[in-house]
Amino acid sequence: MRVQQFGDLLADPKRLTKHLIKVIVISFIFALIAMYFLDQKVSAFFAVQEVKASIRAPARFLTDFALAEYWLILALSVWAFAKWVAPRTKLFDGYAQKVEFFRRWGINFFAAQIFAGIVTHVIKFSVGRQRPHKTPDFDPYVFTPMTTHWHWHSFSSGHSQVIFTVATMMSVAFPKFRWFWIPLAILICLTRVVVHDHFLSDIIFGACVGYVGSLLSMFYMQTKTKAGLY
Repeated sequence: MRVQQFGDLLADPKRLTKHLIKVIVISFIFALIAMYFLDQKVSAFFAVQEVKASIRAPARFLTDFALAEYWLILALSVWAFAKWVAPRTKLFDGYAQKVEFFRRWGINFFAAQIFAGIVTHVIKFSVGRQRPHKTPDFDPYVFTPMTTHWHWHSFSSGHSQVIFTVATMMSVAFPKFRWFWIPLAILICLTRVVVHDHFLSDIIFGACVGYVGSLLSMFYMQTKTKAGLY
């Protein structure tokens, strides 16, 4: 889905619904395939001492770029700057349209993170999948639904949801650089598997929640508020 088509999608509820259903179904199928054929093997691979010694430290560093608080602060900061500071600064004279866009983008970005985050936590709580590091053999089939302990919040990945929300919204703001945001998001998602906080299937569906949640949030902002981006 090209970034330029988001406006067309948001203007056509039926087309948007079909697109989102397709994304969810495909993501769920790939997550199931990963669960049955790859999750345990991939986790075991990253537990091999030679592999672990070479990539775990950089993976642990990179994975924190998907912490939600950083991006929530950024979204609110952009919104506040565009709302109160930029209009009163001579440097931005003549850029009223761009300032207004980033004011709306900031609040859309914040709303997308909140909405997708809520969906993620509902899924985590409902599914109750045990994280890979909790068993020595990385058993991918241990589930304890309706638990609040983070050790059983593996599916779906919250970090993956966050970074794909970021990638989607950054691609809206800076469409020429979407080639950068999406591969970066995939890389950071993979770090969650490397550090054994998630299985491969967790990050696949987490990425789906981030993308779908972003589009649904933008659709709501477009149709129910005056802060639409398109």
